[in-house]
Amino acid sequence: MGDFRKKSFWMESLGAYRGRPPLDGSTRADVLIIGAGFTGLSTAIHLKEKRPSLKVLVLESDVVGFGASGRNGGFSMRLFGITMELTAMRYGREKTKEADRYMVKAVDHLERMVQKYRIECDYVRHGMMTVAANPRQLKHLEKEMRLAEELGIKGLRWLTAEEARALVDSPTYLGARFDEHCALVHPVKLVRGLADAAERLGVDIRERTRVLDIRPDKSEVHTDRGIVRADSIVIATNAFSGLFSPLRAKQLPVYTYIALTEPLSAGQLKSLGWERRIGIEDARNLLHYYRLTPDNRLLFGGSDAIYYYGGPLDRDRNELIFARLKRAVAETFPQLQGIRFTHHWGGPISATLDLVPVIGRIRPNVWYSVGCMGHGVSLTNYNGLTIAELLLGEESERTDFFIVGRRVTPLPPEPFRFLLAEAILRFFRYGDRKGMRAGKT
Repeated sequence: MGDFRKKSFWMESLGAYRGRPPLDGSTRADVLIIGAGFTGLSTAIHLKEKRPSLKVLVLESDVVGFGASGRNGGFSMRLFGITMELTAMRYGREKTKEADRYMVKAVDHLERMVQKYRIECDYVRHGMMTVAANPRQLKHLEKEMRLAEELGIKGLRWLTAEEARALVDSPTYLGARFDEHCALVHPVKLVRGLADAAERLGVDIRERTRVLDIRPDKSEVHTDRGIVRADSIVIATNAFSGLFSPLRAKQLPVYTYIALTEPLSAGQLKSLGWERRIGIEDARNLLHYYRLTPDNRLLFGGSDAIYYYGGPLDRDRNELIFARLKRAVAETFPQLQGIRFTHHWGGPISATLDLVPVIGRIRPNVWYSVGCMGHGVSLTNYNGLTIAELLLGEESERTDFFIVGRRVTPLPPEPFRFLLAEAILRFFRYGDRKGMRAGKT
């Protein structure tokens, strides 16, 4: 099945994969879904749950979970967009509360899916800390907590430095926000479990089938294996959506990277005091995110986000970011001095210009979902339910969510796209550097 196992530790850890056959000639479907990641598979599952008679076909250019669904950190979390403060500034307080309700329900919904379909994906739900590692981050977190209280948002509580360090011991922690609405998963086990569930419902999944052209006026999708005619089409490719011209101006692929250590010894685990399997992020703009894997490795990602000129989709490693992540581990957990790193990988996430997700349509019969912003494990799975309802003409609080059908500010072509993306990222980097300098004075 090629080198897909090199795309992440999660892929590698599961070893051999039986795979699914490619499309065998031209065919017809009621609904054609492009992309066998969280969004596409969840949409397929919910369509078949609601209307079992539908012929639903999912096409994947490589293997199930090849994109962000198989390379992420495995956080099922409630964070929408970049920060609560930015969402409130851009969309107002009512929409910020609406977004938080959607995301809380997304976390709960994914848990129900895991339970309903008995997906063995190392699911644990013990919450998440967002930690402040310098005075600037502390001020930002305190401001976000005040905003959450003003909005009546529940499930968040403040931790002092001592309380945060009692959960996970780092000398850098000055305080933290604890969120009960977060779970950790093995993302490849999850995405493959969703694929298996979809097939049991009657969904046809075809791997190694590359889509070459989408012709919505003719309700046709041309692939390297044949032509598919479908009444409805769902483009569920997120960061890879730029491969399709109608979506090229709606989002861009921004890269995030991960470093992974060898399994921690009993002594190293004890020195961290990390008894509850909580996820952790810091309060940087371009944040660090980290957790323990089921076999007690430290997964540490983030540090920066990168848009490469022209939007390539194959920049799976970045040695500069790898070095930064290793330094960040040493600074965050000096008790792990000398720890060996065994894996490094990355991949693109989907980012819109205003940093907020969108579910939209190109024509009445062609829907898409982009802009997960790196927080898509629960979001994309819940979006699958929303898209299924939209396709079937159902109305719900989800189909009324403000990201559905919203106008997306288009991105300019290169070289202006690169200059604009770099300007936004530099702004975020400047704030992070300023916070680091303040923390050292």
